[in-house]
Amino acid sequence: MQAHLLTPRIINLVSFCFLLAIGLTPVTASTISAADKSPPLEVKSVDGDGKLALYDTIKITVANLPQWVTITGNDLSKLILYIDGNAFKGIPPALIENNNKLQFHLKRDPKDKEAWNAVLSRKRDDFFTRKVPVTVGFENGVQVTSSVKSTLEVINRTWFLIFVIIFGGAIFMFLGLACRSDIIRETGPQPEGIDQRKPYSLARTQMACWFFTIIISYFFIWIVTHDLSILTASVLGLMGISAGTGLFSAVVDSGKRSDLGTLEEKRKNNAAEADRLRNEITALNTAMSATPPPTNLEEQRIKLEAKKTELAAKESEIAQANQKMQALTAAAKSPASKGFKDDILSDDNGVSFHRFQISIWTIVLIIMFIYTVYNTLAMPEFDATLLGLMGISSGTYIGFKLPKQPG
Repeated sequence: MQAHLLTPRIINLVSFCFLLAIGLTPVTASTISAADKSPPLEVKSVDGDGKLALYDTIKITVANLPQWVTITGNDLSKLILYIDGNAFKGIPPALIENNNKLQFHLKRDPKDKEAWNAVLSRKRDDFFTRKVPVTVGFENGVQVTSSVKSTLEVINRTWFLIFVIIFGGAIFMFLGLACRSDIIRETGPQPEGIDQRKPYSLARTQMACWFFTIIISYFFIWIVTHDLSILTASVLGLMGISAGTGLFSAVVDSGKRSDLGTLEEKRKNNAAEADRLRNEITALNTAMSATPPPTNLEEQRIKLEAKKTELAAKESEIAQANQKMQALTAAAKSPASKGFKDDILSDDNGVSFHRFQISIWTIVLIIMFIYTVYNTLAMPEFDATLLGLMGISSGTYIGFKLPKQPG
């Protein structure tokens, strides 16, 4: 009985599936037929000397392209350039030479920034060029068959030569100035002695290192990518920290010399006042010793004692000012240079940890900076924590400078 009830249901299900298959068959067939009408595209060659570079115009020969563009539904504007597997959606194609070739102008469109950085920053066959597969395809990632490889010029040799000449010369000139002048030495007068020079300044040296690191990196990225909008907030932060360290270091040293000048002026005023009091005391003693004695002798005695008390106070102020001046003179006096390494790492008590700390952090961050620039062709993004750590190191250095000698 149950078998009789299930039979109609099975028949109905089979019939439904059969009708559904019949209904879908024309659609599938028509799709396949349309696909069969589209000739297969294949990249045959890239015109020219086999080289391509940013802002070049390249011509790509594509087999069956004239037939493909005539078929309804095929949209030429949907074809995009692929270099080394990276899609360049901001470079539109143009048909040339009887629709046999596609022409692309290799411009740097904002939409293709990541694609260009990926292509240009990858490992190169040599320093200037590398081989890359070239083809066309669609935005969905489907690429036309291609076995063509071209030589991508990553770094223009002429511009690189200009880069080396400019910055090689600048660094050479700066090193000469650093040895012969006070460009990265402490502020203030020269130390006493023949052929003695002021010590090298850690703050100014750090500022110079970051200046050359950032400007060289900026120019290098530009000659490769032709992109000017590459400075990041963290780069500005690093420049601000190094400039601030140098500025506050100079302010501290200048403040010591300013305090010394103020004390010297005060000492001179007190000395003049003391001389005046001594003269008045001498005059009072002379008047009191006269014969016959003055009628207001008692009044003059009281006045004499007051002048002596005032003179004692002035002499005490002068003595205190002299002590402070001696301490400030020792602090503000420029010590003689002991050599670059010792000047950078040492203060009054020898090698100091806060100087060693800021030196190591500067070296580490510069190495990370250069590595990132070379491998990604972009300025690095240091997070706020790392910048804060650099700021703390600089602040510690400034703090320890306050009670100590310049350096």
